[in-house]
Amino acid sequence: MVSNRKSSKIYEELASRQNYLVVQANDLAKAFGNLKAFEHKVLDYCFSSVTKDSRVGDVFTVHSLDIMKHFGLTKNGQNYRRIAEAFSRLNENTALYIPETLPDGRRSIIMTQLFSRIRFIEDGLVEFKFSEDAGPLVFELKRNYYSFHLDELGNVKSKYSLILMKLWEAYRLGNREYTTIKGSLEEWQDWFLGEEKSWPAGLFKRNALMVACDELEMKFNADIDLTTVKKGRKVIGYEMVIRDRRMPTTAEVIIEAEKASHQTDIYDFL
Repeated sequence: MVSNRKSSKIYEELASRQNYLVVQANDLAKAFGNLKAFEHKVLDYCFSSVTKDSRVGDVFTVHSLDIMKHFGLTKNGQNYRRIAEAFSRLNENTALYIPETLPDGRRSIIMTQLFSRIRFIEDGLVEFKFSEDAGPLVFELKRNYYSFHLDELGNVKSKYSLILMKLWEAYRLGNREYTTIKGSLEEWQDWFLGEEKSWPAGLFKRNALMVACDELEMKFNADIDLTTVKKGRKVIGYEMVIRDRRMPTTAEVIIEAEKASHQTDIYDFL
């Protein structure tokens, strides 16, 4: 019989798997660093099917032709295959660990998947259903965290930029202009590379973080300040502050309010 100490250690090892552990909806935005850029885009396309009335058990449908059109892909067999392979990867690489506490106080982890099934039909139609455990998290994520439009996500080229966008959403507090993201080197690499990969800190900053920062600054009118956290000469983490310059300034809000007030006054005299 396994001792309590050993079983507890096994639990802690499972719970430490940052790339899979999902406690609340915005954790989904930080998951799946092991996916490629196109797979992230297809996943976001799937999320776009969710509405405020969606329920667990709903079957969603998308068509390969619509995906091709949205992402500007040529209609041909190669791109049909590319889409099919993306769904195959989503099926295989979206494992989720959901921690819970049982009524008697024991801790447990539900090992599940994002999708309960994906059906790829020969005419290019795709049916998918989120799993019973993941569905509520997906619906909450769509309602509360995704402020980017699908066409904005589609215009992003780098996988790392897509991941940073989702981190931004996960850490943003309401419509705050500034968002701070902090994490150890290991956490950042889990988010961007997936759990099985590790790069030297300098290479990771140059080829992942800076690539993402540059693209978001260029395409989303953001200012990003990235600080390397060190212990002595060793890099131990990063702190990133993102300023969303798309948001109206206080002066702009006042001007718009005055315009609205003036319009109301005019109509009062008609």
